[in-house]
Amino acid sequence: MESPRWWLLFPALMAVDHCLALVDQKDSDPIDTNPRDVPPRPALPCHKLSVSNIDFAFNLYRQLAWNAPGENILFSPASVSSALATLFLGAPAASRAQLLEGLGLNLSVVPEAEVQEAFQDLLLRLPLQGPRLLLTVGQRRFHSLGPGAGQDPGEGQKCIREYVEKQTQGKLGAWVEDLGNETAAVLVNHVLLRAGWETPFDLEATSPKEFFVDELRTVQVPMMRQKARHRFLHDPELQCTVLQMDHAGAGNVTTFFVFPSRGALGQLEDALLPETLIKWDSLLRTRELNFHFPKFSISSTSRLELLLPRGAVGGGLPGQPGLNVSRVTHKAVMTLGEEGSEAAAATSIQLTPSPHPDFDSTPPPDTEFRRPFLVMTFHTETGSMLFLGKIVNPLG
Repeated sequence: MESPRWWLLFPALMAVDHCLALVDQKDSDPIDTNPRDVPPRPALPCHKLSVSNIDFAFNLYRQLAWNAPGENILFSPASVSSALATLFLGAPAASRAQLLEGLGLNLSVVPEAEVQEAFQDLLLRLPLQGPRLLLTVGQRRFHSLGPGAGQDPGEGQKCIREYVEKQTQGKLGAWVEDLGNETAAVLVNHVLLRAGWETPFDLEATSPKEFFVDELRTVQVPMMRQKARHRFLHDPELQCTVLQMDHAGAGNVTTFFVFPSRGALGQLEDALLPETLIKWDSLLRTRELNFHFPKFSISSTSRLELLLPRGAVGGGLPGQPGLNVSRVTHKAVMTLGEEGSEAAAATSIQLTPSPHPDFDSTPPPDTEFRRPFLVMTFHTETGSMLFLGKIVNPLG
């Protein structure tokens, strides 16, 4: 039996103080090895967030999928949760626990001081830089934007746009931040990933093939081809195929592609849980694969305020009422090709002195992966999900 080389999620589900860590052992041919015999990396403060953050990511994904059936979905759970945690940890004590529970964090299990330490540790450990791997994260708060603040709203929008463009190297295109009339502050969080494949595709082997968007529609998509060894499994219970492809850079970033069988997408989406990842990790085996895979380039913009917990998050000036989350905008892009993938995301949270306003709600190995699929990119040291999406149409 192969030793799992992702992170040991199971102990973290059983006890918070256990580690969610990647095992430093490269795959080889399947052998009978007890995973317990392989020592994990030491536990890190950020590991106390891993299961909660993954659960939050899957819950948010299901809400987005429900509101936009048949559409591409892409977001950065790491960006959204980090931005919200920054605000929630500064909220009044009366609402702090409830707001953090909206992120899947139970303060009776992980004390608030440890939650704060864990997020700080996460933001310190996520950035990576190497010849073929770049990961940057960060956030900035823009103040004095409300009425009477003495700053032209247009100038505030320009500053935010320029910040997002610089931090994401223009990957998000023209970021437009329409500030509400009462907006007093904006918190912006960004993530940028540029990661080459550990085993690149053959540049000369790409050719157009049909991709089945749904039962009635196909599109011509450039399909890459590769013959290489990857971790792979077929899950008969959930009727899906899972392919793991590592990125260059000492095993710090890996991506999982999950291809449901025809008609099984809904069942798969319902089963997205940390425990499902544990099961897949125990079943994945390294195999020699000769397969075709679609190139894609997608972007997704989401309004999240109605999907997230509400409440005053503090931040007002002395003697003034606390601020409330009024608008949460998230935009993400991802491009995947022969040499690797590039992705970027930004989360913008507008804060107003007034309560949350009402908004309109928005409602056996298959070697040719030619139907809608899920993509999950992880930072393995911290157990963080950097990007989560559903590719319905690779052409965007």
